[in-house]
Formats: sequence, C-alpha cells, structure tokens
Amino acid sequence: MAPKDSDDDSGIAGKRKKSWRELDAQRGKSKYHSRQDDPAQQRIERSPTYERYKKAADALFSGGALPQGLESTFDPDGKRKEQKAAMQRITEAPDRRSWSERVTEFIEKYPELPDDPFFLDSLLDHPKDRTVDKALARLELLQEDGRLAKGKAPRSLEQRLRTLEMTSLDSEVQLRAKALRSRLF
Repeated sequence: MAPKDSDDDSGIAGKRKKSWRELDAQRGKSKYHSRQDDPAQQRIERSPTYERYKKAADALFSGGALPQGLESTFDPDGKRKEQKAAMQRITEAPDRRSWSERVTEFIEKYPELPDDPFFLDSLLDHPKDRTVDKALARLELLQEDGRLAKGKAPRSLEQRLRTLEMTSLDSEVQLRAKALRSRLF
C-alpha cells in the first residue's frame, strides 16, 4: 500500500472532511434531526384524519366523551356518562350540606365507587363512617393494584389520611388510614 499524502488528510489542498454529525444528518440518523423536519411527517400531522384521531385519543385519555364507535362498545347503556355527570354535580355543590346529600345519593345509585383517586380523596371528608370506609377500601385496592402511585396520589390525600388517624371514632379506620399513608407517603 502506498503511503497517504499528508495534504489529503489536512483538508487544505482537497475538499473538507465532514463531521460525524453531518454524516449522520445525511443518513437521517442524527439525534439533532427531529420529526418536525420531516416533510412527510408534517403532512401526516396536518391531515384531517390525524386531527380527528388525536382529538378522539385526547378525549379518551383525559376522561372526556368516548368516540361513537367506542361508546357503543364500552358504554351501551350510557351509565358511564350518567356517573360522570353525577360526579360533576357533587363537585359543584354550593355548600357542605348539599355536597354530603349528593354524595349519599351518588353512593345509593352507584354502589361501586369509581377508580378516581381525587374523587375518593374528597369522599374521605364525608360525615358518614360507611362512606369513608368505602372510599378508604377503594383507595387501598387502587394502591394494591399499583394504580395509586406515590407521585400520582392527590396532594391532599396525605392530610386527609392523617385527619382520619386522629379524628375517626373507629379504631380500625384509624389503623387502615395510617397503614395506607405509610405505604403511599
């Protein structure tokens, strides 16, 4: 093999050497190259079909209305929609007395509490021990299933559990609240 000419390596006499970053960008593998730079991806994201898809997915995961096809499959009777409306009525209660009455009506109509930790957290403040017990049991179930993680729990939950530990007349509820608080926080 013939020795290489030192002028070719320096780039002074010949063409400039490309950096690894430039070579990767040419191949489309650059970590600095994003999907926004890709015209095909931009065209897909601007399409009306993609917009409808994103809107339906956002509604599904944010707890909004289900798309028509999924609504007939997952909620043919409309119970989910009724339950969400009843939960909304509870949160819009003007005072504590009406809130308490609405919660009692909700539990009579829907004995199975929803898996919403924020809603269950608010139920821990109810004056009836049976309601507090049901909410606490549901929160324990969510925690055991891994659906109530430390970072995902409502901020007020720790204080409500402490309040139950100190003020509940039922010693079993006090122990359960303390155990749940120690597992979560």
